[in-house]
Amino acid sequence: MINLLKMDLNRFFTNKIMYVLLLVFIACQVFGIFMLKQYEQPDGQGEVLISNMNESEFIQMMLSQTPSWILMYIAVFTVYFYMSEYNAGFYKNYISIKNARRNSVISKILMLGIFTLLMFFIMIIADLIGRSLFFQNAAFGGFGYFARLVAGQILLHWAFSVVVLCAAMLIKNAIPSIVTGIILGLNVIGIAAGALESLISDTNLTSYLLVNTIVSIKDFNHTADVIHVAGVAIIFLVLFSILAVKYKMKEDLK
Repeated sequence: MINLLKMDLNRFFTNKIMYVLLLVFIACQVFGIFMLKQYEQPDGQGEVLISNMNESEFIQMMLSQTPSWILMYIAVFTVYFYMSEYNAGFYKNYISIKNARRNSVISKILMLGIFTLLMFFIMIIADLIGRSLFFQNAAFGGFGYFARLVAGQILLHWAFSVVVLCAAMLIKNAIPSIVTGIILGLNVIGIAAGALESLISDTNLTSYLLVNTIVSIKDFNHTADVIHVAGVAIIFLVLFSILAVKYKMKEDLK
């Protein structure tokens, strides 16, 4: 397990595509904030201006918009990181070792967790730069609220990366896997399921779907919302991690 982690960590930190993605993301995030400032207008309904939002409010506002660029980046990186090893056939060097299949999947999941953490760190830095330059406002809001928000969203996005990893393992082809990841990130399934649910019942079960939870604005001062976010994140993370491991254990590797 340790050796597999070391190999994946080496691939992770020497992966030039990852640094390109992060640099492009920073540029796009800062430019996006600039454009928000250019077109910001009071709506006359008493809503908080974007330029007056603290970082917690700004993050929730940005993540609630479709498409979510951070989901797109996570989908692309997840597929690239898995398929680069799969296509190179490097896994054949260690797959015969005891528990190697299980450990290789766990290692990939941990790498995706690190990438998700890195993406949020970069996003917050880019937000602070953009908001300071164009909004003259770098307020975080309450630290406890901000910490719960970021922790919850990191868990949700990590779970999303594991869902995309499962898709890539099943499809075994980079382009269709990326398309699948983008479709998931666009929340096509969640929107369709929500529309169908509204037609046939008054329940709100689709609010517990992963991407629906990511794009929904929550009040992290309310215990119910915190439990909702944490519960959805943990269930999807654990469920799809188990599915990925079980599939890899039975996969016919050629």
